[in-house]
Amino acid sequence: MRIRIYFFSGTGNTAWVAHHLEEHLRSLGDEVTAHSCEKAKATEFNPQEWDMLGLLFPVHASSAPVIVQDFMRDLPPGDGMPLFAVTTAGYAAGDTAWYAVRPLGEKGYRPFLLSNVLMGNNLYLPGLPVLFPTPEEMKPRLAKAEQRISHLAELIHRQERLVEGAGVGGRLLGITQRATDKWLNLPAFYADEDCIRCGWCVSHCPVGNIEMTDEGVRFGDGCVHCMRCFNFCPKKAIQVVGAKKKIERRYRGPEGKPRFF
Repeated sequence: MRIRIYFFSGTGNTAWVAHHLEEHLRSLGDEVTAHSCEKAKATEFNPQEWDMLGLLFPVHASSAPVIVQDFMRDLPPGDGMPLFAVTTAGYAAGDTAWYAVRPLGEKGYRPFLLSNVLMGNNLYLPGLPVLFPTPEEMKPRLAKAEQRISHLAELIHRQERLVEGAGVGGRLLGITQRATDKWLNLPAFYADEDCIRCGWCVSHCPVGNIEMTDEGVRFGDGCVHCMRCFNFCPKKAIQVVGAKKKIERRYRGPEGKPRFF
């Protein structure tokens, strides 16, 4: 089976899942390649060269990240190609996978597996507790994630149907999260006095929303809230607007280091 996987990963969770899934599928005899949506063009995907398409992405308020939505919009018609989608979330995923890939069903893709893998939380909202897991807390979660990925790989290899989150509970959670997202106080960022103007955030922003000016780091209006700059700033100089104090604890990804591709 020739399988192409595309993924987007803000802080490393989805990249970790994508590459582990890639390894498991290869061990089952499938020909698999996984590429980041940041590095690939959807228009270059040729359904005639592949037997199956997989999409992996983090849950953003029970929707796909804007980057992934744009990528899916640019995919060519699927002509009945089997499709699986796996989301990553720190907590519940709701109906995200089911909701996100509906437009692809209209483009001729055939979703057969829609699921989620629990990873570490990477989101901080002003006024709420900092809930980033420590490396020790991540160990048992990654062990469970590995088991989950192995199970999903078996199902994908056999093209067995699994649709999670489309029941009443998942739909209600998804509808609620998408509705509240319109007024939810999503974080905005600024660089404090600890910024050394190293440019890490500028070069790693997936949408080019950060620039270095004579006055220092400037954030534009196109933030997609991937949390990459906030969590991986080498000096922890990027802060959340509205936070009552400097946030010292950050989420460094499942491996404790940057790996987004």
